[in-house]
Amino acid sequence: MKERSRTKNSVINSSTSIVTQVLLVILNFIAKTVFIRIMGSEYLGINGLFSNIITMLSLADLGIGMALPYILFKPLANKDNKKIKLLMDFYKKIYNVIGLIVIIIGLSMVPFLGFMIKDPSHIANLTLIYSLFVIHSAASYFFVYKRFLIVSDQKGYIVSRMTFILSALLNVVQIIILVLYKNYILFLLSSIIFVIIQNLWLSHKADQMYPFLKEKTKEKLAKEDIKDITKNVSALFIYKIGTVITNGTDNIVISKFIGIIAVGIYSNYILIVGSINGILFQIFNAITSSIGNLVVTTNDDHSEKVYQNLNFFNFWLYALFSICLLVLINPFIHLWIGDKYLLSFSVVLLLALNFYITGMQSVTTSFRTAYGLFWIKKYVPIIMVTINIVASIVLVRYVGIAGVVFGTVLSRLLTTVWIDPYVVYKYGFKTSPKKYYETYLYYLFVFLVFSTIIYYLTSQIIINSILMWLATGIIAFLLFNGLFILLFQRSREFKYFYDKIRLFLHKKSS
Repeated sequence: MKERSRTKNSVINSSTSIVTQVLLVILNFIAKTVFIRIMGSEYLGINGLFSNIITMLSLADLGIGMALPYILFKPLANKDNKKIKLLMDFYKKIYNVIGLIVIIIGLSMVPFLGFMIKDPSHIANLTLIYSLFVIHSAASYFFVYKRFLIVSDQKGYIVSRMTFILSALLNVVQIIILVLYKNYILFLLSSIIFVIIQNLWLSHKADQMYPFLKEKTKEKLAKEDIKDITKNVSALFIYKIGTVITNGTDNIVISKFIGIIAVGIYSNYILIVGSINGILFQIFNAITSSIGNLVVTTNDDHSEKVYQNLNFFNFWLYALFSICLLVLINPFIHLWIGDKYLLSFSVVLLLALNFYITGMQSVTTSFRTAYGLFWIKKYVPIIMVTINIVASIVLVRYVGIAGVVFGTVLSRLLTTVWIDPYVVYKYGFKTSPKKYYETYLYYLFVFLVFSTIIYYLTSQIIINSILMWLATGIIAFLLFNGLFILLFQRSREFKYFYDKIRLFLHKKSS
């Protein structure tokens, strides 16, 4: 029954998240198109740069947001309302402090804005614009802790629905602001107002779902629990440094060495890659709570089998979409906003490779979170950051944006790609990761061969309209899946998913 309940919750959470994310992607593209047409390349670049700086400020939560779901899995499984209440009270205080820290650190960076932008003098209200980004980031921390409780309780679909409603409304409001007033300050203010409304709404919903949260108590979290949280958070802080800096420094390096307009052009590609990744991420983010329930209620052998099945599914998804990115992203930019916003094929190739490499860690990350293996090999992200920054700064001088992306790819390949699975296998499943490495290298080889074949075949097509673009996408999709089925149809993982789908369709028809 527990297995069936986990599967049902995963399906509901994933399907809701995917549908809402797809709709949001469409709305975001409409809003982005209006933004580019009205505000131009410079404000597009400023938006991308300051978004990266704010990403860096998210370090202020010390990795607490990553640790909280894991800490909640066990008391939720045991229905320990008292423990949940004490944890929520503890995290309320922590997140209020974090919000204040973000404001202080963020505003203290104002004197250094000129250093980050190659030519800042002709951009009006630069300090005010940046300050609004900081306030938006700080506002996102207040009341957000209750969101984690809903998600950890395998009810992420509730958060997805609420987020979609408010995000859709925000997009409409921002489009109206741009069209009627052409005012970037009002554009940013609307974002701040909506993030506050969203967190208050989710907080109210959590209080309705878990009435015990409103009960007053003088009890405090036990010292042992605080010690356990501190141990995981200290490790996650280092882990988060690696993730945030690796993802957050690209635009800063590009802005400093190439220029703010280049940041704007690059940010269009990141929007597309991020939108697709956001949709796929919803699948694995939605099942993390179910994985957490799995590892605390079943044995390691069963968990490993689930991991292998999910990793196969993960490979299918990310290999497919990485190849579609390689084939379709430049033609899409050409049709969407014109040739002056295009980047070279070398950048596109590296973006697709980085998308694949990052995506292939999704299942591993979910299991590492579920097992709470944050403190093992916790210094690896520091090595990743060092490689990324040094490689990016050196290579950007010689090969431009391609050098920055290559620095990111290289840093992942030399660190987390092989160390994270080692941690999950040795300390989670308590077995050797040798089979995983063999499978990973085989999948990578298949991905590179499939990419070469499909890119060569689709490059013969002249894409001069949206219909030809869609047709090319369909051809790439069919080619990939045809090759995939031909190669993997006899594998255990393929048969597992084939039987699941067949059983699901049989139930629907009956």
